[in-house]
Amino acid sequence: MIQLSYLDYIAVERKSFLHRLSPKLKIIGMAFVLLAIVAVRNLSGLIFLYGILFALFFMARIPIKIFFLTFYPLIFAILFIFISEFQPHFILLIFFKVLCGSTGVVLLLATTPYPSIFSVLGKVLPSSFVTALFLTYRSIFILLDIFEATQQALYLRGGFQWKHPWRSLINISNAFGHLIIKGIDASEKMYESMLLRGFKNKIYYRED
Repeated sequence: MIQLSYLDYIAVERKSFLHRLSPKLKIIGMAFVLLAIVAVRNLSGLIFLYGILFALFFMARIPIKIFFLTFYPLIFAILFIFISEFQPHFILLIFFKVLCGSTGVVLLLATTPYPSIFSVLGKVLPSSFVTALFLTYRSIFILLDIFEATQQALYLRGGFQWKHPWRSLINISNAFGHLIIKGIDASEKMYESMLLRGFKNKIYYRED
């Protein structure tokens, strides 16, 4: 499992052209990616956008194991399969929108130290909103650790077996509920620990 400290290390120590690019330009670029994800309604356009992000990811010489972080949001996108009446085009459209967004975010975090990101955002967004984004960013890695433990527990209990679909569905439902509850609990503990260390619902940045 990718640790938060490792991602921070990659963002600081790597020296590719994307790492040297201004954080402001990269955040503007990410904003355009998000705008394209919302605006583009055809599959070919999303595939083209994903191809650009995919190429940038490897041009930035980011370790391949970090690339696998981009697939985790697909777990939640699977829910759209059931509301789409299993229409292949709609499913692919949602999946590529999710992949474009997650790849862009991971690319930004892997090439830009997070203090620089939140420092730029703090100049244009309300402090409460930036604080919420910061807590979300830290919580994602807590959730990934819990997901790994839940995945192991699910495997030990039989996991998903095509021969026993009903039992497998029960196992997956229990695991998903456990993941949500443990994630909320871990996030609350993180926030409480920050309060004990003097956190006042606002993040302060040192000007370079």
